[in-house]
Amino acid sequence: MGGGKAFYEYDFGDSWLHRLELLSQRPADESAPPARLIDGDRRGPVEDSGGTPGYEQLMDVLADPEHPDHAECAALVAEITGSDEPFDPAFLDVAAVNRELSELFQDSGLFLPPR
Repeated sequence: MGGGKAFYEYDFGDSWLHRLELLSQRPADESAPPARLIDGDRRGPVEDSGGTPGYEQLMDVLADPEHPDHAECAALVAEITGSDEPFDPAFLDVAAVNRELSELFQDSGLFLPPR
């Protein structure tokens, strides 16, 4: 079975455009969740970071401990992410994304556990 690409715009104010690519389809496994992440290139941007220009500026500030806004931006990112660890834009926690997807589907009633 084939795949395909889809584009999804998230947050019309910041205009984040995501490319989703279906690489393959497999027969349904009743015990598998309806959606899961296999892999990705990077973590998502920090919420409400101002689109691509704002996110790039935020990353520049976080990368420079001497920047006058570094402490304020680091505290904001820690509050948003729930972690005091330095923000690594390249880190993608696939297991955490899949836990969140599972919770979202369970909460929505779209995921029915196997009988």
